[in-house]
Amino acid sequence: MDERKNAVSPRKYAPLIIGALLLAALLLIQFSRNANTASIGKTDGQSADQPASGELVIEQRSEIHVNVSLPPDQYRELSELNQNFMLKFPYIQVTLNNEPAVDKAYESWKLDSQRGEAADIMLLDNSWVRPFAVRGYLQSADNAMSGDTLTDQLAGLLDPLKWNGYLWGVPKDVNPYLVVWNGALLSQAGLKAPPGDWPSYQEAAAKLIEINAETRILNWSAGDLRQQLVWLANFQTDPAGLINLFKFNEAQINQLKWIQSMGSHVSRINAESSAELNEAFLANKLLAAVLPWETFEKFSKGVQDMLMIDRNHIPFPWLNGHSYVMSSSTLAEEEAILWIQEMTGIQNQQKNYDRFAKLPASASLYALNGSIQTEQSHTPPAWWETVLNTNQPADHIPFPDPLWPEKWQFRESAWRNFSQDGFQIDAFVQALLQSP
Repeated sequence: MDERKNAVSPRKYAPLIIGALLLAALLLIQFSRNANTASIGKTDGQSADQPASGELVIEQRSEIHVNVSLPPDQYRELSELNQNFMLKFPYIQVTLNNEPAVDKAYESWKLDSQRGEAADIMLLDNSWVRPFAVRGYLQSADNAMSGDTLTDQLAGLLDPLKWNGYLWGVPKDVNPYLVVWNGALLSQAGLKAPPGDWPSYQEAAAKLIEINAETRILNWSAGDLRQQLVWLANFQTDPAGLINLFKFNEAQINQLKWIQSMGSHVSRINAESSAELNEAFLANKLLAAVLPWETFEKFSKGVQDMLMIDRNHIPFPWLNGHSYVMSSSTLAEEEAILWIQEMTGIQNQQKNYDRFAKLPASASLYALNGSIQTEQSHTPPAWWETVLNTNQPADHIPFPDPLWPEKWQFRESAWRNFSQDGFQIDAFVQALLQSP
């Protein structure tokens, strides 16, 4: 037999061998790609592939913490908005913490900021923003306020948040204190408008007491320092000393002592007790009161119509308001900005005004028939836009004093102590001599 016929020819199996080698190479390449987790879903191991149309994009998860000091009903509202935010941006986890006691909140957040452990976002009283910024606790909010967002802001609310060429907070809302006057009683005193100076007020008060000894010439609540501040500023040509919490001058001390001497003609209804104040005005038993706007909003229309407000003279309208700030220690600036912008969006501001009567920080919400208003919405008075969109004079904003909040707390505590059982002005003034 010919041995060459029985021998296997290499050429016959060469295609099979080559095919097997190519298949093994392809499997090896595929295995190496799957083993490299850094390149999954990427074309070059570095750049992410563009997802197909409609494909869900999972962003890198991040977490931010937010500290606020709000009453329970307002905190519940914020919690609902926060839940909606996390549904809209599932890759951002937001933890809210509420400390209802304002003084405790201030001390806690100040200490956290000193240690570099502050929450990413804090909701500060407007008067705290500059002191926190001066101490280096905050990150500029300029990146959160640009374009249409910035142009829609009210200038009078931004001025107190500026320092050293930067903006340090994003306004949320404001609840200004103002002096309201009973128009019917002013007419009885011979006035067509609120008294423009202290002697005119004293004269009107004396006439009304002579007509009816039961008339209350003023309502002052015990311990409400904002009330006292706005009332005194209402009769001052230079309120810089008041807002900077300087020692009272002689004229201011005399005004306080006169109020004390008229104590039997001064009512002491809580400034937030809208029902009691509404009744007092309706019965023509009260000449004037210093109260927050949310209280006025709860009055009956009949009482609102009979009250007069000097819209050209509302001292410190920014004072009783809140702004969101970012901690200088935050590592999640972009997420924090996104959250603040969502919370202060005009729709949420409208809801906040509808539910709690806190005036919004966006100018567009003061326009009649705005795009956000619905049949259930309540439009804030247009004249408030004029008041809040007016730049604050320099003497209506405190100096950038890092100790301003501590000075306020000291004076507020002293006023609370010496106004509970009647007004004790001498003791109050003496206590202020020990202030920081």
